[in-house]
Amino acid sequence: MVIKPLGTEKAVGDASIAEARLVRLVNTGSSEVVTVANATPASFTLIANTSIIVEKEIGAAIGATAAVKATIVAFTN
Repeated sequence: MVIKPLGTEKAVGDASIAEARLVRLVNTGSSEVVTVANATPASFTLIANTSIIVEKEIGAAIGATAAVKATIVAFTN
């Protein structure tokens, strides 16, 4: 999968992250529970030293500790 970064890495609680549809999360610490505040809230465990792309609702905040960083991304062909 190829992704296109659309900004700089930020804390997951940043307002611009909440306004994004696709976000790459990277966990630089130990395993973390990440919560996405969609209309139906969801959570998952992001294991240590891994990253994942999350598609979420626009306006949905993401909750995690400071060890989890976020970058707004887009898919490319």
